Amino acid sequence: MKSSFSPSFLFTPSLRNYVRKLVQRDCDIDDVLQETYIKMSSATTPIEHPQGYAKKVARNIAFDMHRCEANMPEAMPHEPSCHKTNLDKVMHETQRIELYQSLISAMPKLRQEVFIRYRVEGQDKKHIAKVLNISVDSVDKHISRAMHCLKSEMAKLMPADNKGE
Repeated sequence: MKSSFSPSFLFTPSLRNYVRKLVQRDCDIDDVLQETYIKMSSATTPIEHPQGYAKKVARNIAFDMHRCEANMPEAMPHEPSCHKTNLDKVMHETQRIELYQSLISAMPKLRQEVFIRYRVEGQDKKHIAKVLNISVDSVDKHISRAMHCLKSEMAKLMPADNKGE
């Protein structure tokens, strides 16, 4: 024997508010109410207190939903990872570049030029020596001193980043 009940009480504000307290997301309220309606309409015996029964059914459905969500893994095992750059990392690298720029600009002009031509522009030491009218040994010394200066100043100013740059 099928249960005969009026489904209109399933959509009353009191039952909706009751279900709202049971679920975490508002979008789940209608799902719980729909499942409650399905369970109640498939009852084989008459329901004497439909509102109380509806609350019990809704509570059980909400608990089942919570249980299913709790058993779901945080991330899929083969979930693609996001390769977006972390904003903190970008800010940190920007600060490092600005610091390098200020340290290079504080060097003597000839050392600056030799260092920039060699390390930034990738020019050959012989070419730099010829263009600046200095010896290759002088080019080596300027590069070496510039690197030493940058490493020591960066170690002082950013000790957590001392990675042998």
